[in-house]
Amino acid sequence: MEKTDRRRTLALVSIMLGAFISLLDTTIVNVALPDITTALHATSESIEWIISGYALAFGVVLILAGRLGDRFGRKNIYIFGILLFLIMSITAGYAQTEKSLIISRVIQGLAAGLFFPQINAVIMDLYNGKQLGKIFGLLGSVVGVATAIGPLAGGLLIELFGPANGWRAVFFVNVPIVVVTLILAMLYLPKHQAPKEKIKFDIPGVLGLTLALMLLLYPVISRGSNGFRMIDYIWMASSIPFFLLLYWWSARQAKRGNQPLISPNLLKNQPFVSGMVLSLVYFAAFTSIFFILSITWQTGFGQSAISSGLAITPFAIGSVVAAANSNRFIMKIGRRLLHLGVVFVIIGLSAISIVFHMHDGIFSAWWMALPLLIAGLGSGLIIAPLNSFTLSTVIGPERGGASGMFNTAQRVGSSFGIAIVGSVFFRTLSNATSGTSQAKAFSDSLQTSMYVNIALLVVCFVLVFRLPNKV
Repeated sequence: MEKTDRRRTLALVSIMLGAFISLLDTTIVNVALPDITTALHATSESIEWIISGYALAFGVVLILAGRLGDRFGRKNIYIFGILLFLIMSITAGYAQTEKSLIISRVIQGLAAGLFFPQINAVIMDLYNGKQLGKIFGLLGSVVGVATAIGPLAGGLLIELFGPANGWRAVFFVNVPIVVVTLILAMLYLPKHQAPKEKIKFDIPGVLGLTLALMLLLYPVISRGSNGFRMIDYIWMASSIPFFLLLYWWSARQAKRGNQPLISPNLLKNQPFVSGMVLSLVYFAAFTSIFFILSITWQTGFGQSAISSGLAITPFAIGSVVAAANSNRFIMKIGRRLLHLGVVFVIIGLSAISIVFHMHDGIFSAWWMALPLLIAGLGSGLIIAPLNSFTLSTVIGPERGGASGMFNTAQRVGSSFGIAIVGSVFFRTLSNATSGTSQAKAFSDSLQTSMYVNIALLVVCFVLVFRLPNKV
């Protein structure tokens, strides 16, 4: 029994490291962009694609990756994705041109999208009941730390290795973590057990979903923070018919006894769909905080990359503490915990906005510490329980597909959140570049994020009662 527990614990370490490194790479590169521009003589469009290419590839492949895990084994797909991520981290670190770096980042995002859905699915395979809630709480802590610590880690590496090599270290730092992850995965992840019914590969579904997500996400990720053009709205609107066709195709295949890429059973699962919608709206509200804060802190107030990372640290601390203890709160107050978490986030963002209004132009990170801590506590009370409530409603061979859909909702939400809030931020800055203007831009952006959270609170009150009250 002890040997079984040890294997399960080491398997858990492997997938938690995978979650950490994939989300770390969404933010760690931001602080290295000025040095990358200088070293590779990169254009502004190339710099955007170094960030957006990773996010786009990550988001587009998630649902497909979940079904691949169901079909070929979560361990196999996880190891393949981790290995590809390792190779691309090395090629990105050695990149000599902007094009080669963009290609490495896009394939790196594809790799992350391949292995990330296996994480939730493996957790559901290994744990159940109260244990499942605890593990999702741990995953929520990892998500909070990885997302918030990225700018700090990037700043430390640039300070340590200098502007010429520091940006390369931002990619090379993945290597030792991924090597450990790969070894643990090969040794301790559960072996693939073929499902009783062979899962067929839905080629039309794959093509339809990929096209629909590309049409939706490409203009958002590549143009969102710079403001949308009419053509961007047309591209996004054109994704709707493809999503409708995909739904029709999936229902038709299911009636014929086939296995479509997106199971209609999942779309009929009201608790699962409700949790997915909540996750989409929440990630739209919360991920934009780090984006605009990093820009404001470095370009508006002339602070270092390390200082930018340290300024966000209270959010990470609050998120970790709340997520680690969220399962205990679930046992006491159930799904109402989600309402409490959203209220905390709104209070924290409101307080930060007030601080910027009161201290225009002259600023200290200490004034943001308590508000960010409160917002972080709220975030920790949302992410981990939402994972638990939503994914615990799915059983059997559909877990991989459900995990892929759930994570896709998060990536879509993040993309739209950064686009909307970033658009407000850059529009406010369009006529001035002073610290005062930066403070106003940040304050206006936070208010926009707060409005999204208020909308989330309304959605939460409507949909949360569709979720189970206990995990």
